[in-house]
Amino acid sequence: MTDHKSVNDKVEALGSDIAGTVQDLMREAKPLMYHAADCMTDRVSELAQKGMDAAARGQHQLEHAGHDMSDHAAHMIRNEPFKAMLIAAGVGAAAMAVYGLMSRSNAHHRSH
Repeated sequence: MTDHKSVNDKVEALGSDIAGTVQDLMREAKPLMYHAADCMTDRVSELAQKGMDAAARGQHQLEHAGHDMSDHAAHMIRNEPFKAMLIAAGVGAAAMAVYGLMSRSNAHHRSH
């Protein structure tokens, strides 16, 4: 019985030592985990800022391109009004054709 109690005591002591070691490791690792979390937060913030900057640049480029296209269209209308009218009529006819095809397709799908 003494041997059995001695083995149990040793196992209990070993378990206590392991628990203490794990607690020590966790205590030592906690600052590292906080530092890693701070670094990740900083990196996410940096990436978010870069994304917002890229979106703003893209918006500016689109606005610039739209302005250029508007200027080009106004220039064409002033210099070649008949050609501009034909282009507008062609674009309108193409849009109506696409709309008609889409309407027919939707009506076909709804009936089935």
